[in-house]
Amino acid sequence: MVKYFVNIIVMIFISLTINYAQSGSVVGKVTDKNNGEGLAWANVIVIGTNLGTSTDLEGNFIIRNIPVGNHSLKVSYIGYTEKVIEIVVSANKKTEINLVLQYGEAIEGEEVIISAQASGQVSAINEQLASDRIINVVSAEKMEELPDANAAESIGRLPGISLQRSSGEANKVIIRGLSPKYNNVTIEGVKMASTNDFDRSVDLDIIQGEMLAGVEVSKSLQANMDADAIGGTVNLKLKEASEGLHFSLNTLGGYNDLNSDFGNYKILGTVSDRFFNNKFGARLQFSLEEKQLPSHRFGGNYSGPIFYQTLDSLGNLTGEEGYNIRTQGTTLTDQSTKRKRNGGSVILDYKSDFIDIKFYNLYNNKIDDGISRYNNYNFITPAQPFSINISKYETETEIRTHSLQNKINLFSTELRIDLSYTYAQTNTPQQHFNFREVSTGSDPINQNWLIYQQPATVLDEYGETFVENSYLEQMVYGKYKLKDENYFLSADWDIPFNITNDISCTFSLGSKYHKLERKSDNFSEFIDMRYGAGRAGRTALVDMFPWIETNLGSQYGVSAINFIDENYDPGDFLNNRYQLGWSANVGLLKNIQDEFYPINSPIYQQNGLDNYQQDYSNTEEKVAGYIMAKINVGNDLMILPGLRYEKENTTYNSYHIELLGANRNGIFGTPDSVFAKRDNEFFFPSVNLKYSINDWSFLQAAVYKSTSRPDFRRISPLVILTESPTEPFSSGNPYLKPSTAWNYDLGFSVFNNEIGLLGLNLFYKEIDNFIFVMSNYFPYRRDRIVNAPDGFIEALPGDEFYPMDRLDEVARTNIPFNSFEEASYKGIEISWQTNFWYLPGLLSGLVLDVNLTFIDSKTKYPYFENVVIGVDSSGFFPRDIIGYEYRTRSGEMVDQPDAILNLVLGWDYKGFSSRFSFRYQDKALQSLDTKLSLRDSYYDTFTLVDISLKQRITENLSIYSNLTNIGLHIDDYFIQKNRGNPSLPTNSEYYGFRAQVGINYNL
Repeated sequence: MVKYFVNIIVMIFISLTINYAQSGSVVGKVTDKNNGEGLAWANVIVIGTNLGTSTDLEGNFIIRNIPVGNHSLKVSYIGYTEKVIEIVVSANKKTEINLVLQYGEAIEGEEVIISAQASGQVSAINEQLASDRIINVVSAEKMEELPDANAAESIGRLPGISLQRSSGEANKVIIRGLSPKYNNVTIEGVKMASTNDFDRSVDLDIIQGEMLAGVEVSKSLQANMDADAIGGTVNLKLKEASEGLHFSLNTLGGYNDLNSDFGNYKILGTVSDRFFNNKFGARLQFSLEEKQLPSHRFGGNYSGPIFYQTLDSLGNLTGEEGYNIRTQGTTLTDQSTKRKRNGGSVILDYKSDFIDIKFYNLYNNKIDDGISRYNNYNFITPAQPFSINISKYETETEIRTHSLQNKINLFSTELRIDLSYTYAQTNTPQQHFNFREVSTGSDPINQNWLIYQQPATVLDEYGETFVENSYLEQMVYGKYKLKDENYFLSADWDIPFNITNDISCTFSLGSKYHKLERKSDNFSEFIDMRYGAGRAGRTALVDMFPWIETNLGSQYGVSAINFIDENYDPGDFLNNRYQLGWSANVGLLKNIQDEFYPINSPIYQQNGLDNYQQDYSNTEEKVAGYIMAKINVGNDLMILPGLRYEKENTTYNSYHIELLGANRNGIFGTPDSVFAKRDNEFFFPSVNLKYSINDWSFLQAAVYKSTSRPDFRRISPLVILTESPTEPFSSGNPYLKPSTAWNYDLGFSVFNNEIGLLGLNLFYKEIDNFIFVMSNYFPYRRDRIVNAPDGFIEALPGDEFYPMDRLDEVARTNIPFNSFEEASYKGIEISWQTNFWYLPGLLSGLVLDVNLTFIDSKTKYPYFENVVIGVDSSGFFPRDIIGYEYRTRSGEMVDQPDAILNLVLGWDYKGFSSRFSFRYQDKALQSLDTKLSLRDSYYDTFTLVDISLKQRITENLSIYSNLTNIGLHIDDYFIQKNRGNPSLPTNSEYYGFRAQVGINYNL
């Protein structure tokens, strides 16, 4: 086998040597006639051959292996006039040539000047046309001209993209209805580290769009790409230094109407230059930002399904039966967050005929300094109708990326060797203060009246709170730390050669090594001031702060009146849907604990569960290798088959924890450390195809296999044993397999200078081993599971995983497992990008970008149904033996909206730019009731309207403004109607209207 492989390599080198001696190359640059700037992704081909390429971000290109002789070179770029020139190619030499293109066409003898927004659109269109994959693009010009709040907001305007939001900002992307954890996010091809404790998703709100050279969303994969992307891959591209000294400075101020705050600012600066005859480049960038992100949130608390049967007037069953839901409580959260974002990048590059080297370093830091006031209303326990839990936190997230990328030209081949390191860390020091209202004379609320009752109605009737009956129960001090480190080493070798005059091939092979080291650590201590055990804490607090007035003999804690904030004003909560009452003075409480804790830490108790359940370490190692071949048949057909191999092994350390309420720290003894190891390996075939029907249309198709690895916390060997056997215990599942998908894509595109780019894409995905949570799994009763698919029982953890000697026979858990039911996605994406340069007068400045996506997903959700499987006659009275029948119900997938519409209408006139953005997203399933669908929760349909404006004052100076959430949108989640009963709200978030005004200076 080795000898065979060596012979192939030798034959390739002989062929390359002969080809190199009989051919030459053309190098050059394509620029815009009006401004002299390079045109990225211009198409350059040698007429009469199948040789061609696309320009890079600076407009440079090289075409190798051109037969010796006279040729015609054609350059085309959508939006610009095509050009053909004659060239002479000499053996073993480079022919240098520069090409200048004119935007649009002459109209009545006048030159057409490209506008700022049209330039960004044209760049994105041409990159899509040049790609061998099905992609969508946000260009650097778009991000610079009228910038969004962060990179995620910009990506959200692309076809098939929906967003997850936090505090009014987009932070994660959903691609074609697949949740963020099913997508890959990279920077220059290097996988970004995750800052999420639970899953592998990446927060994009830390990345500012102005720092990027564009964003590419790949909807199809090739063998040289990481396979862990069922939805798609988001690649953030970085700018290199362009020729000449360049300097820019942006400053921005802002306003938020939710807290009437003007304390927002943003400063972003860039300097770059090239040296030593443009061979060496350096680009430095920094950003400083602070903004207020207040939000109002609602959360509903509902019972599980309550079975009912209807009786007639004689007490007989009528046959009418079903399930109801009882409204049990609600939480109103007033959250105030001050976000600081600081970032910087240093990008160095060296370019020569033999080697290109790029070394980039990125640093991003985000600090969320916040206060959360959780107002909890309890409708089923009259003795404790209300509590308020106040959290003061400072979450600092740091992400660093360092990469050394080398491209070596060997004869006419290209060898790339990359070495990268990414680091992410989250630190969250936090303090909590828990108050509870105690009532001794309240009558219970009628529980039947609470069936399908609106929380607002209950609050209107029973929502009054009384600070004089409230007490400080606990003070909590804690800190959480998550560290994620990734090491990458990859090598890729592209070997181009001509098979015939009409058929050329680029054979590629490569390998990659990736190691992930992740550690999560949580620490929490509390002091409880309730009952007799809390007497020492109450006394110590009053001794240190004698101004506190309270009854030390109180069983409920310290009177809340001592801490009330007389200046607290929540305003019209959730746009006047609800009203809030009193709150404690958070600054006062923090100062008290900051002074109290260092002296009295010996009387604080460790919170055993919090200290261990988030403590884990995880190491993953992955090796990959691939081969693929890009085959060009003439200038019309490109076929790109490939095969990728990936092998991963994982080691995971966590704990077995046993809860025990009788202990102050809540757990029994010291938890047992446990260890799990897992291995997976897969082959991932792929084929991408592109066929030019004519000069103005083409087809694209792709078939490929991809995967998604389980969430970090899902594969944990963590087990939390409950004190009561009637309550389910918690369990991970280290035996989970990755989900795998077969993906099918077909696209048709039409393009020219007037149309722009009109695209239609169809996609279909079949996914196996999707990971769901199965409720009511009894480890001791595995033999009672009936009618399950073959292999189902073996896929669930058993004696080898659980501490069976500490489990009761009736102990049950909700277990994550690989579903034996197939899931599928299908959809259609329609997009149109164009500008109207050919229209007269003011209309020539219009730029339109509109896309519409329809998605449908289907799967079957498994659940257990209790059934009688036999009779136990061992006792005096026979008893039914209850078994658990495997059943399924049909449903759609989580996070998948049925429809997404994005409309962006821009208008440029001389130095003025404006952009109107409209987003529509249909409702999407958010959480799941696998058995009955009664408590399925949905993210409601929404529309968002934003406006951006920019005016150029001088050639280098501009002012601009952004107006977001003009329609005062509220994110709403709900349980939908059931048998005539009303919809019930589960969550809501309101973040208000925001405005920003900025100044930009470029040199």
